[in-house]
Amino acid sequence: MDIHTELARLARLDPECRRFGASTHRYQLNPPLSLERLAAFQARHDIRLPEDYAAFLTRAGNGGAGPFYGIYPLGEGWEGLTGTLAAPFPFTQPWNIPTDPPEHFASDEEEERWNHELDAAYWFALDGAFPICHHGCALRTWLVVSGPERGRVWYDARAEGGGLRPHQDVPSFLDWYRGWLEER
Repeated sequence: MDIHTELARLARLDPECRRFGASTHRYQLNPPLSLERLAAFQARHDIRLPEDYAAFLTRAGNGGAGPFYGIYPLGEGWEGLTGTLAAPFPFTQPWNIPTDPPEHFASDEEEERWNHELDAAYWFALDGAFPICHHGCALRTWLVVSGPERGRVWYDARAEGGGLRPHQDVPSFLDWYRGWLEER
């Protein structure tokens, strides 16, 4: 499957860009990333990007058309969200914490403390991964770049209390992207 051919097909099928997010990216990819910029990014973060993602960036485009509001250019869209990229991604199974509050709080201060502790436990910077696209409402898809899940895409549903989980039946970035191209 040629990505540019598929994007042209989608643009013909949806000339008014009514598909979710298409009005943002208009089925266009950014110019490809140079091999030098890719190497500099990897050296700066002491990682090696998954091969299919690196090939997408350097051959197809450095972000642009893609699921939801499109693919972020490399290094963009994750300010303050990521930890250390070279550190292993901490999960191999879906993760969430209980977010239901106790039925009763003894005081407003107790409720405020509970909410503060929940936020601290729930909203942490993720090591070993970075967001590659935004779904809206602080929901994101992440690409794991370090650890046992390297190369997989994960869904971050913490904004709606859903925790973190791998995208089902999607073993790689390219499989995830192709799935979006093939949606009717």
